[in-house]
Amino acid sequence: MQQVPDSMLVERVIGRRLDPDTGAIYHMTFKPPPAEIIPRLVVRSDDTEEKCVMRLQTYHSNVASVLDYYRDILVEVR
Repeated sequence: MQQVPDSMLVERVIGRRLDPDTGAIYHMTFKPPPAEIIPRLVVRSDDTEEKCVMRLQTYHSNVASVLDYYRDILVEVR
């Protein structure tokens, strides 16, 4: 069922940056911020590789039971 590799999900999470002045979210690769605001950007406390990996482990441990419960009404969107 998994459509996106964990490594790609981790890359998306650890590249995020928050502009505390505007609340805008950037990604250092996929949505780069303007150069002049880079010094003020921050990484959210839950956007670390370690925390992302832990969230993914929890997801993998629980997704089968959730999918089984909703199997009759599940619609896959690509």
